[in-house]
Amino acid sequence: VDDRRKVSAGVKFKDYELVGVPFGLVVGRSLADGEVEIRVRATGETIVVPVEEAVSRLREIHAAALKGE
Repeated sequence: VDDRRKVSAGVKFKDYELVGVPFGLVVGRSLADGEVEIRVRATGETIVVPVEEAVSRLREIHAAALKGE
């Protein structure tokens, strides 16, 4: 959780990429529509999912990454 309020979202994203965090769960404006974003650092992919599915999708993505998929 990065709750630095005086730092822009772009700085936070860059920091987690520099540190090597493999996945990011972004809670942003799409939350009003019931969605969050999963960002996959290895592929640069951003996946928009319903909030209710976020944990299960993140687990699937993580398991696939461990298998090398």
